[in-house]
Amino acid sequence: MNLLSLSPEQFESMAFDIVTMLGLRNTVWRTPGSDVGRDIEGDYFISDLSGQYQRQKWYVECKRYTGSVDWPTVWNKISYAEAQSADMLLFVTSSSLTPQAVDQVRIWNESRKKPTIRFWGAVEVAAKLNLYPELARKYGLKSEVASKLDIFYPSILLLIKTSNALSPDTGPIPEIKLWLAHSVSELVSTRMSDVKVLDEFYFRTHNTEDQFEWIDYSGLCVKYYDRFSIRALFAYLLFIFKGAPVITQGQKLDLVIELPRALIESEENHIQALSGLSNFSAQLGAENISLSVIKKAV
Repeated sequence: MNLLSLSPEQFESMAFDIVTMLGLRNTVWRTPGSDVGRDIEGDYFISDLSGQYQRQKWYVECKRYTGSVDWPTVWNKISYAEAQSADMLLFVTSSSLTPQAVDQVRIWNESRKKPTIRFWGAVEVAAKLNLYPELARKYGLKSEVASKLDIFYPSILLLIKTSNALSPDTGPIPEIKLWLAHSVSELVSTRMSDVKVLDEFYFRTHNTEDQFEWIDYSGLCVKYYDRFSIRALFAYLLFIFKGAPVITQGQKLDLVIELPRALIESEENHIQALSGLSNFSAQLGAENISLSVIKKAV
């Protein structure tokens, strides 16, 4: 995989998506320009022998480098993470550590000081993307996974669950279920066609004629969001909250979606599945969802 084909911002967004898929919770991406010592932070919960959960505070530092990451760079981030009482510090890079950095990281970890240092080089990043081939396609990278259908497994599960809820035996079918079934099937079928014809995802602009009548688009710039994935997300939020989402314009092209309540884990997983087929990243907070365009739709 050619990780250097990504811009630094796209590389950070990819790392954000990977760690979120791997279970990092309360994940926050410190977008370019606001980095004060870490690019991504979040919580990871580990079950102990008693069945209780312990929280680990993770900082993630992303380095899209052509050369190796040296020890002074690593040490600078360790100092900040240590001062902030982080438990774990993960470096995600497109290259590798210098030999000196490898030795110093080993010495640091053997001292059992916090934070514990973890490192993903280009090989490890590629391995993680092979676990989630939909993310590789999302960023225009070629996964080594043999079956192209694996990309769509999470979203197909959501589609099947939605379709099963449309049985006429349960009475009249609510319109919000029909919106969701249509939007998700539209997204999945389009992405399957993309992979079959182009061997990659192709993102289409969200034009006026694509907009839902039940969404207030006043003051929103949605043109550069892929029409199929943003429609599927809006329809899903309508379905789970039984009302149209309230959306405001954030910085640049960002959109902020207010949450009437906190999301449960299955809902977070469904949103991440939809995001995996999109051209945007989704930061899930307790009070809102923040969307950021990774690659503009055309």
